[in-house]
Amino acid sequence: MKNILENIFYYVLGLILIGIFIWLLLDILIMPFVVRKWDERIIPSVIGLNVDSASKILKEHEFIPIVDTIIPSSVYPKGIVMEQNPQPNYKVKKGRKVFLVVSGGIEYVEVPDVIGKRRMDAEDILKSYGFDVEVEYSQVKGIESDIVLDVSPSIKSKVPKGSKIKIIVSKEVL
Repeated sequence: MKNILENIFYYVLGLILIGIFIWLLLDILIMPFVVRKWDERIIPSVIGLNVDSASKILKEHEFIPIVDTIIPSSVYPKGIVMEQNPQPNYKVKKGRKVFLVVSGGIEYVEVPDVIGKRRMDAEDILKSYGFDVEVEYSQVKGIESDIVLDVSPSIKSKVPKGSKIKIIVSKEVL
């Protein structure tokens, strides 16, 4: 019985050692050829370049540029690459797709008509459009307090999102 168990042990041990040898052979010698390990390149940074220049550079390095997203930006001018994926200086295989996030420039928004609305409602509406609201009070006889009398810039004008909008609000004089 002891001889049979000893034979099984050596058989299993032999299988494990052969498995480890095959795994190392595949991992070190064969797999690098299969996955073309030597076709790796470092991705250049194209952030801050216009889309055409960025695409040209990526193609020269044998990558495939893809404009993935266009996002409004007040920091980057229209058509400038803001982000890239994979990130710059990563090692990847040639022929890989590089996804670019490009600036759509400043987003303009039309000033909504809030004249005649209560101050709080007008502020909520303007903030929902992405505006920064400044309130100025004007004493007016015969008009209820906290009603929007005027807006600057004027309603229906197109201004950059995030601009400051001034509302003139009534303050009743007794």
